[in-house]
Amino acid sequence: MDSIYREVIEGPVVSFQVIGRAGAMRLLPSVPHIIISITEPRAPEARYPESPHRLGILRLQFHDAEVPLPDRALLTPEDARAIVEFVKRHLGEARLIVCQCEGGVSRSAGVAAALSRWLQNDDAPFFRYYQPNRHVYRTLLDATMAEK
Repeated sequence: MDSIYREVIEGPVVSFQVIGRAGAMRLLPSVPHIIISITEPRAPEARYPESPHRLGILRLQFHDAEVPLPDRALLTPEDARAIVEFVKRHLGEARLIVCQCEGGVSRSAGVAAALSRWLQNDDAPFFRYYQPNRHVYRTLLDATMAEK
């Protein structure tokens, strides 16, 4: 399954795009952007076309789960801090944050919702159009609190 909604969500500070793995291969933004790419543990990395507008890619691996189980790797507080640092490093230049996971519905939407809440005080579009992973959302929001 690819994202149920692939339009760019415009914001006053930065815009967001939530996509799935299939969308990654077709991603060609014409503005300076960063990519937060999430795959399943041990899965191959998502591939992106070359772009002179891409400022960086942060690659993470964790399962789409909200409750810890012995065989499930969740987003960790360290991963969340890495996302915050990556975004801070590029925020002055990036006009678009692309959040990608396997389906483009849950983990990537959780990242986008938390970042939009932190940067723009608005996460509503992500809860309207997607199903943000609540663990990802809460863990990343906790990491952003240290930045306020």
